[in-house]
Amino acid sequence: MTQKITIQRIAELAGVNKATVSRVLNGSAAISTTTREKVEQIIKEYNYVPNSLAKGLASKKTFTIGLCQDFTNKEAFSNPFFYKVLNGIENIVYQQDYSFLMMSHRARAEGKSMFERVVSEHKVDGIIMPSSLFDDESHKLLESFKMPFVVLGEGMVEGKDIHWVDVDNEQAAGLLTRRLLKLGHKKIGIYSDKLTAKRDQFIMKRIQGYMNTMFQFGLQAFVETEIADIYKHDLEAIICCTHDQLFGLLDENKNEALQREVVLATFDDNPLFQYFKRPIHYVSVELEKMGEEAASLLFSIIEQAKDIPHQIQITTSEADVTNYS
Repeated sequence: MTQKITIQRIAELAGVNKATVSRVLNGSAAISTTTREKVEQIIKEYNYVPNSLAKGLASKKTFTIGLCQDFTNKEAFSNPFFYKVLNGIENIVYQQDYSFLMMSHRARAEGKSMFERVVSEHKVDGIIMPSSLFDDESHKLLESFKMPFVVLGEGMVEGKDIHWVDVDNEQAAGLLTRRLLKLGHKKIGIYSDKLTAKRDQFIMKRIQGYMNTMFQFGLQAFVETEIADIYKHDLEAIICCTHDQLFGLLDENKNEALQREVVLATFDDNPLFQYFKRPIHYVSVELEKMGEEAASLLFSIIEQAKDIPHQIQITTSEADVTNYS
């Protein structure tokens, strides 16, 4: 058939949404074989050809959004955080009939990173990048080529043109601290290693939220940067600022955390928690929503919408804890 058909119509015929059709067209692996074959059959039957190239030539747009990452950091890709946020970004990007390009921030042998090439050659209409990679140099590059961008996470770089999306880390820490207080614990500490406590804005915010809540209840705050201090202060409960710090605390070869009756808490769930010998308390972080908000914010900037917020904070909620032991 040569009848004209739209992505919306393909979605209706296949019984899926537009985002799913866009994922099939863009070759995303996050689609079941059955769904992919159904969509591809309809595309073939109606001889559908994406018109993004023609649209791009007419509007001087690429109809592509870029995500900058450090692909040498293998730990980042094993973290469920990355995939939840990525899924949220994809939901919005594909709904807009845009393609999605992932690029490396690391410089190559010839000196330029893929990030620098993509920005300088305008291969995308906008970029999302984590605050861990966003520095003065990156900011200057994006600004000089007038590239719309959104930062994932509140960073240390300041500027009127910087838009970012992050979890409300102060609210999350306050909520987690109050949860432990409700359980009857009074001597509650928060743990982060020295490097991240000084370097990462979100860690500082979590520590601040914890301290504010402890002071609000007239209790002493214990900010620990050494595992040994947790035992020295005889704490009843400890909040770990990251999952990596929690796993370090649970390393039986390094310390006796598993033998001590210290209640443990952290931020957001992790599939590994089900294998632990003790329950882990946490607050629920809507990471997929964080990705969706970042992508939506980027499209607002690209389209030059009015009253664009410079920051969006995602609130957290309490989560049920299952004792797996």
